[in-house]
Parts: sequence; C-alpha cells; structure tokens
Amino acid sequence: MSAILVVDDDPAVGESVRFVLERAGYAATGASTVAAAREALMADDTALCILDVWMDGEDGLDFAAEVARSGAPFIVMSGGGPGRSLESVTAKADALGAVAVLYKPFEDEELLNAVRATLGKKSSEL
Repeated sequence: MSAILVVDDDPAVGESVRFVLERAGYAATGASTVAAAREALMADDTALCILDVWMDGEDGLDFAAEVARSGAPFIVMSGGGPGRSLESVTAKADALGAVAVLYKPFEDEELLNAVRATLGKKSSEL
C-alpha cells in the first residue's frame, strides 16, 4: 500500500504531521534521518514525501533532489535555519519540483490542503 513518508528529525513534529494525516484517512510512515528516509523511499511505493529542510547534520533539500529523481512528489516544510533564508529555501524547493512549501508552524488545514492538492484522494484509494 502506498503511504506518505514524513521526514523530520524532531520526533514531535514528525509524530504530529503523521497524526494529522492519519486522522484525515491517509496512511503515513516516518523517518527521523535522511538515511532512514532513503531506505524507506527505496523500499516502499511512496505516494508523497513530506520533508523538513533543516535536519541534524543533514540537508533536506539534498534529499529532496533524490526524491525528485525517484519520481515521488514532495512537500518541503521549514521553520528557517542557519545559512539560508525562507525565501532561498522556497526558491530551491521550487527549482527541485516541490509541490508545496509549508512554513512552520503551519495549520493542519494547510498541510491537508497541500496533500489533497497533490494526491486528490485518501489512503483508502491509494
């Protein structure tokens, strides 16, 4: 079964995003490192990847390029961080083919609207 892969090194954020998705009827899995996300992406039929930009020692935008090459759609989420402005993150994410960029903290409905616009269906239909 296809699932949404949520990648964030902050366990609270990853769990919260998965909770919102599951409550809305989507199947969701999580990864807290790029290495774990890479394994999940290669092993699963990922319907969508939602990934953080600033992760402990890892660059989510580099991983976003890998996701783009895999053909899976992706949404980038960012709360800002060292070395890049939100504007530069958005520009890079757009250039890589992100379907949306969410700025933390975001509302549940913003997340779900981006997912619905991308998938257009619930997990029961995936």
